[in-house]
Amino acid sequence: MKVAFQNGITGFSGRAGDLIFCYNKLFQTVYARRNTYPARTQENERIGRITGHLYKLQISEDYKEDMRLYLTRYNALRENHRQPLPNWSSLYLKLMYKMAKAMPELDLSTITRDQIHSLELPCISIKKAIEAGLLPKVLGWQRYTNLF
Repeated sequence: MKVAFQNGITGFSGRAGDLIFCYNKLFQTVYARRNTYPARTQENERIGRITGHLYKLQISEDYKEDMRLYLTRYNALRENHRQPLPNWSSLYLKLMYKMAKAMPELDLSTITRDQIHSLELPCISIKKAIEAGLLPKVLGWQRYTNLF
């Protein structure tokens, strides 16, 4: 839920009773949510393992920079205007999960950097991911050729 404050308090974040307030610098808005702890399930454990594994793959800095540059244009697309992605890591996870959905034989919990390069998977560069249909085309998408 978006929050509007009186008296010019704009960057408030923290707890107040059962509410947690979060300030988003990118969108310059404050969100509030109830302080609830989600129930732990096997699915949560599985997603946590996969996400942890994907972040351990040691992505190159050039690839990260391509993702940051692509992200600004991705968020500017009309279909993504209402719910833009906040950072490159969100885009990275979205790309990897879309690739796993398109290629069911791929196991994200055991994938390695060497597999990505030897099999030339679509996530090897932003350009290849766009050509494979995993990400939408943006202006200048042909420039994002840095490797994973």
